[in-house]
Amino acid sequence: MAIATTTALLIAAGVSAAGAIAQGQAAKKQSKFQSKVMEQQATRDRQVAEAQERDFRKEQSALQARKRAELGGAGVRGDTGTALIAEEDFLSEAELQAQRIRQGGEVSAMRTEQQADMTRMAGSAAQTRGFMRAGSSLLTGASGWKGAKTPAKPPKQVWT
Repeated sequence: MAIATTTALLIAAGVSAAGAIAQGQAAKKQSKFQSKVMEQQATRDRQVAEAQERDFRKEQSALQARKRAELGGAGVRGDTGTALIAEEDFLSEAELQAQRIRQGGEVSAMRTEQQADMTRMAGSAAQTRGFMRAGSSLLTGASGWKGAKTPAKPPKQVWT
């Protein structure tokens, strides 16, 4: 009977340890996949920001060309005086807005990459916890095995 109990304890400890390891490895695998998805999203954020910046610059260039044409049609020279100052102000404001668009995409991408890093670290931690739970299960099983193998001492009888 003690052999069956001992065998059952060892099997239970082994199964528990294998389950803990498998669970930790599955968590790490899932976090690795999630981090790859996040990295792809970061790349996409940068691409979207670049496209938005390019579109904005194109719009601003067309707007600038229309303004020049209007001024030229009205007989105003655009290369001197107030018209030149207004154009320079327009160009610097447009450049600032274009850089803000690019920076917004970069900030979004960096946040997503940081989340990917944290997800990877969480997966590694889950794998480590799985190994630790496995070790704990094996130690608990070994302790139970030793206890089942060593017969209990009979109680002392006291004669009165």
